[in-house]
Amino acid sequence: MKNRIITTLFLGLTTLVCSGQSFLLEYPKLTKKNLSEFFLDWKAYSDSIALKATKNDSLIDEIVCTEYAPMLLEGRLWMTGKDGSPQYFVFPQYIKVERYYIDVDTVMAKHEFGFPSFIPDMKDNQYIVDSITPILPHGGLYLTSDINKTLSIFVGGLKRGDKIAKINKRNVGKLEKYIPVDYGHWGGYWWFTSFPLITNICYANNLIAVMRRTSWCTGDVIWYVKENGKFVRYPEPIVDWME
Repeated sequence: MKNRIITTLFLGLTTLVCSGQSFLLEYPKLTKKNLSEFFLDWKAYSDSIALKATKNDSLIDEIVCTEYAPMLLEGRLWMTGKDGSPQYFVFPQYIKVERYYIDVDTVMAKHEFGFPSFIPDMKDNQYIVDSITPILPHGGLYLTSDINKTLSIFVGGLKRGDKIAKINKRNVGKLEKYIPVDYGHWGGYWWFTSFPLITNICYANNLIAVMRRTSWCTGDVIWYVKENGKFVRYPEPIVDWME
């Protein structure tokens, strides 16, 4: 049993080092005293990832920037009803991109709850899954699962078996000065990202669907349809939802 625990810890440490998140090893526990230093190290990590990130498809980069623009221009959380502005914007380090080498019947897709809910028959070579690292704006941070875990432990309220632990409201208040902090709709988890948040992009020959979470409990799907050789953004969401 002891050997198993040691092996698990070793694998966890190895994962952090290999992923470039070794700075987390310096923070086995976040506290009021080391919180500001943690964010400086997190920013340094994010900047280093941004410098090394592979250049994405220029069209996808343009779409990502378009969807994030309202939030960045306002300089505050968008559609959350909060008055204050945290110090940093937070984005997932990776965005999933599904590439469909097909032409989508947009009329049929609208009637079938959108694309990719409606997908015609495809061959194996007509679909691939990839991910991109979005361009990091000024004041931006990349969020990873390990960083999310560290922050979640700091604020509490996590699910343990069938019970949910008590939220540390003082720590929530401290964290909100730096980044967005929203408790998950179903309880037991947190959102530390800025909104709108792109969760997935589905890219066909004539249609690009951008899946967004617009707040801690709402989301939608934005379409870019190819017209005269150029992808044009629909002004209104094709689909929206609420938890």
